[in-house]
Amino acid sequence: MSEETQQPSSRIERRKQGKRSFPPSGRIMAQTKPPQEESEEPRTDRAPDEEERGTKPRRFARTRLIPIWLRLIIIAVLMAASLAIGAVVGYSAIGDGRWLDVFRPSTWQHILDFVEKGT
Repeated sequence: MSEETQQPSSRIERRKQGKRSFPPSGRIMAQTKPPQEESEEPRTDRAPDEEERGTKPRRFARTRLIPIWLRLIIIAVLMAASLAIGAVVGYSAIGDGRWLDVFRPSTWQHILDFVEKGT
């Protein structure tokens, strides 16, 4: 195979080479500018201080503010809190019990006996 027909295996490698990638359906999802050839003309999109220093414009790396493992813990805690609040509201506001009684094991045993035996 020649190098023109051989495409890089990953999207990142294609992006580094500047080749446009198309979705499997063949349609273009977003219009992008083709890569421009390097020219002798000075670039005007850089700030003057960057041109004087001879550095490239700074590219920021995207970092997560909250790590994924912490997000999962937060979701689990919020789900447990919503379950407890729902049980309190259901037992005390809708039912006739006191709100602290919902956390007693005897209450849940009574509910399970009621559901299983139907009495």
